[in-house]
Amino acid sequence: MRGKVLAALTTLALAAALVSCSGGTPLDAPPGTGKVIVDADMGELNDDAQALFLLAAAEQVDLLGVTTVGGNTWPEEGTAYALRQLELIGRADVPVVTGETNVPASREGYVGALERPRPASPRALATPPHGGYAAGGPTPGGAADFIAGQVSRHPGEVTVFALGPATNLARVVRDHPEAVPLIKEVVYLGAADESAEFNRWFDPAASAAAFAAPFPRRLVVTLEAADRIGMDRETYERVVAGPATPVRTLFKELQGPLFAKDAGHRLPVWDAVAAAAFLDPGVVADADGRTVREVDQDRFWDLYAGLLTPPGSGSSPAAPAPA
Repeated sequence: MRGKVLAALTTLALAAALVSCSGGTPLDAPPGTGKVIVDADMGELNDDAQALFLLAAAEQVDLLGVTTVGGNTWPEEGTAYALRQLELIGRADVPVVTGETNVPASREGYVGALERPRPASPRALATPPHGGYAAGGPTPGGAADFIAGQVSRHPGEVTVFALGPATNLARVVRDHPEAVPLIKEVVYLGAADESAEFNRWFDPAASAAAFAAPFPRRLVVTLEAADRIGMDRETYERVVAGPATPVRTLFKELQGPLFAKDAGHRLPVWDAVAAAAFLDPGVVADADGRTVREVDQDRFWDLYAGLLTPPGSGSSPAAPAPA
């Protein structure tokens, strides 16, 4: 442990040196740009997937990878969904690493993945992803090791989106303390009442460890602010209007029947709000320090629709980025 602490202090000094360099540094980059890792309890077109689509579509963002965690879905389910959705948008080059899960002691009310048995692997789901399993598979290794490795390769440049329970992030703090000061920023979806926020309820110990860690910067989008925004029938029609694209088709096939059945149907976009607040600080209408309490809804939907379904976009997915 002493060796790890000394290594962390040495790394912190390196980070400080990076910040103080003249002529511009990674930490001086404009808001909403740079390298990102998405750590999420990924679902099919859920709010985590929408956040992933937004970040993958932003030209100024370099998506280093996706790590999955237990929460709304089991890590194996999240991996299968992430692989399929990245393949769908032509980004099969992005690594997906299966992470961990801690099972909460309490099982009252909504319990997410605990409602169903855990799959043996990302290719053994009870129901395959929409359109089938992706051709490629997950990247071997652990999620925490992947995050720490990427951060060490790109000190001061990587923003981590902690969109699910903080299980993987807490392991980074525990097993790789030297990486903590090298993370540029951590983006969370949080809540004023911690007991009301599913991610913290699912793994409270991990959440406490992550929030206590000395990350250089945090951006917390409150659940209360994000919950005021949801995709209604009008915004759904805006998103699916225009030429067919993989994302528009996915919305039509998964959400179209729900809107057709219930005109009052509303698709949550919680984690997509967190991604938007990172990509465009102007989306934030009210913030207390680095805590977002109110969102400009018009600006959010303009960004959302513009990135997911840009004008004139055709039916072919974007080509994979060069390796």
